Amino acid sequence: MKYVIVLIGVFLLFTTSAFGELTQADIEKIRSIVEESEKDVKEYVDLKIKELDGRLSGEIKTSNQSLSETIKGLDKRLYQIFVLVIALIAFIAVVVGVPQIIVAMQRKDLHEQDERIKAQQNQIEALRHEIDERKHEHIAAP
Repeated sequence: MKYVIVLIGVFLLFTTSAFGELTQADIEKIRSIVEESEKDVKEYVDLKIKELDGRLSGEIKTSNQSLSETIKGLDKRLYQIFVLVIALIAFIAVVVGVPQIIVAMQRKDLHEQDERIKAQQNQIEALRHEIDERKHEHIAAP
């Protein structure tokens, strides 16, 4: 118990300086130190901002250039794909359209031939009928 009391007393001796008051000059000194450190920090931050701004503007320019080149390359590729699609559509139209035109022309020719054949058959029937009539006339009037 005695050691505890002695120990508390020793601690109280060390803490006496904590109860001291600051003078106006001490406060002014602290303010000037704080203001100086604020100025130093502000200058340091401004300097770092300028450095970063310089670096970032350079990086932005290079990145902007690379993006521009990439966009130009993609634009060329897109144009090539567009031309390829148009050519493919034209090829499909030719492959599908030409046979259809040929078939349509053949059908038209077949239709005309059918009409000519029917007309010739009608003429043949008419001539047969006329031949039969003349045979009957020839046989009946010998």
